[in-house]
Order: sequence, then structure tokens, then C-alpha cells
Amino acid sequence: MRDQHSQHAVRVTETVALTRLTRRDPPALGAVELTGRLHRDDAGLVYAGHHGGVDVVAVLLTAGAETDSYARRRFCDAVQELLDRDPDQVVLYDDDIDIAPWVAVRATSWEEGVDTARTLLAPVTLAHVAPTGTVQGPDFRPHWWGRDDAGRWRLWPLPWPRSLSQSGWWTFVASFALIVAIAALALWIAIKIFENSPAPPPGPGPGPGPNPPSTPTPSDTGPTTTDSGPRPTPDTSGPTGTGQPTPPIV
Repeated sequence: MRDQHSQHAVRVTETVALTRLTRRDPPALGAVELTGRLHRDDAGLVYAGHHGGVDVVAVLLTAGAETDSYARRRFCDAVQELLDRDPDQVVLYDDDIDIAPWVAVRATSWEEGVDTARTLLAPVTLAHVAPTGTVQGPDFRPHWWGRDDAGRWRLWPLPWPRSLSQSGWWTFVASFALIVAIAALALWIAIKIFENSPAPPPGPGPGPGPNPPSTPTPSDTGPTTTDSGPRPTPDTSGPTGTGQPTPPIV
């Protein structure tokens, strides 16, 4: 397969356009800081990046290709062949099983980098294998065709305080100014609402100053009698302390 790979290396002659990264693209792969997209197909995505002040091209498998163990193996074999042929061209390489494999290669131009990237991605979809016999019927597509978003990637340690997107400092300044303006508008509306609201009517509450202590009323002390005559006095002539009534004298 390696001989076929070298014989059917894919070359491009058109001008390569550098486009912005999307929200699903990684801002960096390892120590490679990505600056834009160069190419995308069913097998992988090609990014422009920097590493140590040198322009590099990074190749990352798509979300569909990185789930296929055979596609991963063919891509890793293509990278290993490039390492055997020109080890100085490979800057960084990661084939961790938990993420999509990727590689960063040196390139004197973006066109040359895309040429190398297509050569590495051709074995993933078997595009480097020439058809046998007469081509008839529908074209071949892998079962993960259409899942062309970036595969799983890892970014550690987090690049704080560097931004994870292509937005500049003016974006953060504009966002902060918008938040301050909204807060000031909300405060002004609240002040106007309270200024125009009517004052509450005076209630029957206590007047100013401390309240005097309340005095009990006759109704609070129990029932009273209106009889002003003499009241009967208890008989104290009989025996006391027994609690028994005095028997009558016969």
C-alpha cells in the first residue's frame, strides 16, 4: 500500500484560500496555534498554523473518519511513511486513541502544505487506489461519509488568558460596554418608575413619637356591681378550721 500511496500522491495546482476558523474548529492542536482553514474533505481537515514562529500545516481527521479504526490505521501508516521518507518535515504528531489523530508538517507555501495533506488523507478514503476494471454504478463512499466536522481534539493546558476564538480585544470591549449600557438603562427605568408612582395614603396608625402606655379599661378587669349598699360579712362565730356546717339546736 505504501508503494501505491507514493505512486498516486495527489497534487493540486489551484490557489489555496485561507478561511476563518469556525466555532467547531480547535484553536490549537498541541503546541500548534491554528489561524485558519485551508482544505476539507470526507477524510480530514487541513489548517494553517504556527509553531515556534514557523508556518506549518496541520491535518486532523474528521468526526466520521476518526471513529473508523481502519481509516485511523491507514492515516497513521501514511504519516509513518512520511516520517521514514523525510523526518524533518513532520513537526508534531499525535495518534492518541482518545482523540482524532493529527499531524503538523512544514511547508514553504500553503499550496505545498495542502499537497502534502491530501497525500496523507488519500489512504483514509482509499482515493489513492486506482479503480480496477471498468467503472460502473455509483461511486464508493465510506459508511461515515457526511460527518465532515473536526474530530475529537484536546486542548490542555487551557490557553488562558488567550482567547479560544478569532475575536480580538475590541470584541470584549464592545461586549463590556454593551453590558454597562444595558445595566444603566435598567437603573434609569427603575428610578423613573419610582418617581412617578403616587405616595401611599396615610393610614390610622399611631402618631409621631413614642406611644403612651395603655391603661386597663373596666371591661378588662372583669364584671362590676352597681349595688352600693352594705355587703354581708361572713359569720365568724362558729367553729373554724373544720370545714363542717354547724348542726341545728333542737
